[in-house]
Amino acid sequence: MKRRDFLRFKTQPEAHTVEISCQQLHMQYLERRATGGPRDTGGRLDEDFDPAEEGEPPTAFDARSTAQLFANLKHDLDGADILRVTGHRWLSEGDGELLRELDELVSSFRARGGRVEFG
Repeated sequence: MKRRDFLRFKTQPEAHTVEISCQQLHMQYLERRATGGPRDTGGRLDEDFDPAEEGEPPTAFDARSTAQLFANLKHDLDGADILRVTGHRWLSEGDGELLRELDELVSSFRARGGRVEFG
């Protein structure tokens, strides 16, 4: 127990809250979808590429997948007591994969005893 909690007669520790902004989640999801496709070159230039003849090299993104995005969110929720979801109007029916992944994340958080607040 912390000394300040003892002096203030606090008997319960403060709840650890994690806030997820659906606006930021939506934008990161769209970015992952736009840049997460298969790479033409595997992230490096082809051996036979000659910039003098072919111009610029093909675009190669070092992007994370949407699965990695939600894995990071799950990791952030470890040890959290409350999940606060804000700006849910940013999620539309057209984002089926995003809604499904977020629903799975919220369901697993609730299943382990966490409280979810929508705002």
